[in-house]
Amino acid sequence: MRGTWDVAHPDFGRRSWRARSGSARRPVGGRGGFGLIDVLVSIAVIALLIGILLPSISGVREAARRVVCGSNIRQIGLALQFYADRSGGQLPPSVFLPDAFIRERADVEKMVVVRTDPSDMYSRPWDGWDGLGILYHSGEINAPKLFYCPSHRGAATFDRYADRWAGRRGEIWSNFHYRGSGPAGVTRIDAIPQRAAIVADALLPGETLNHPGGFNVLRAGLSVGWYDDAAGRVSALLASEEDDKPGETVDRAWRMLDDS
Repeated sequence: MRGTWDVAHPDFGRRSWRARSGSARRPVGGRGGFGLIDVLVSIAVIALLIGILLPSISGVREAARRVVCGSNIRQIGLALQFYADRSGGQLPPSVFLPDAFIRERADVEKMVVVRTDPSDMYSRPWDGWDGLGILYHSGEINAPKLFYCPSHRGAATFDRYADRWAGRRGEIWSNFHYRGSGPAGVTRIDAIPQRAAIVADALLPGETLNHPGGFNVLRAGLSVGWYDDAAGRVSALLASEEDDKPGETVDRAWRMLDDS
């Protein structure tokens, strides 16, 4: 027969507290904590998961940077149109384009430069600003970071040229290549075939590309799209350029972007 507790019993309070709290005595000889093998297995599982997830995380980050880069190029395209609207339809000029009065040959591989060094300046009314840099000088663009791709891993970064953007003299490089004309040398934006590429991620022979596997491209019709270079046609061309003909290499790269 089950008995009842005497409230006067000296163990009544202690035992009733244990019953309410649901505590139980740990079995004698019970095992507590993790052993060395448990820890090693856990570390191995975590390392495996990290190895599986890192490539996908890296891919997501690059995709986000590519979108930001495309947005920068899109804003440059709008600025080009604003400039052309008040300049008789003409694109901003560049000293690196062919010109019988200035240069005997084109230096189109240098058209990532937005401001020339004072020692390399030619007589023109833009205080050394050239190509896309004229958009900054004339006020169509007021945020210099638009000229830089967040994926760029080379030496031409905004931080490197920040003091020059703030007013110090000197050459400034961007991360985007400017064509300055259409495939036939036409500089009126409305006379250039709409599918022709006029701005793109830097096409620098032998240099670090902005993105793995492709290029953001602005076309004369002001559309911005992705040129898929997963097969490496353009990147291989740029990597194999002849030292004495970088301009020809860049011209060939532009024609490949036109055909996409």
